[in-house]
Amino acid sequence: MIEFQINEGEKLALEKVGADLLINGEKTTKEVIQIDKNNFKVFGESSIFQVQILEKKDANLTLSINGKVISLSSTNHIDRVLEKLGMNTTSSSSVSDVKAPMPGTILSLNVEPGATVSKGDSLLILEAMKMENVIKSSGDGIISSIHVKQGDNVEKNQLLISLE
Repeated sequence: MIEFQINEGEKLALEKVGADLLINGEKTTKEVIQIDKNNFKVFGESSIFQVQILEKKDANLTLSINGKVISLSSTNHIDRVLEKLGMNTTSSSSVSDVKAPMPGTILSLNVEPGATVSKGDSLLILEAMKMENVIKSSGDGIISSIHVKQGDNVEKNQLLISLE
């Protein structure tokens, strides 16, 4: 299932089950025909829609539907699970604390106090549910203190690293 948020408002869920297309859990009789890479025609029971993909960037789409421009932001199952675990990817460019997104064990620390880190730099590896999770910096900063050591068991939201 893929969920879309339309113009930062209404949500729409699309799911393909066998040959059926479900929209918000209900089977639709609409037929979609791809004209070319970015143009589609959608045939409904009493209407036809011309859909054009104007821009595609990451999980965001800008579409023109019969000349009306809308923006879509999509999430898939993995995005929703990560958000529930507190591991969503939206963050600010500066960060002061790094907390455990889930309970687990610290396998390794990849930084030391005083180190300068940038957004996306690997800070530590947390083992949770038999998986190794690389915890990355969500912003730029300098490591001011590390509150855990290798082998420590941590709880969700436990403070791991402080940054300046």
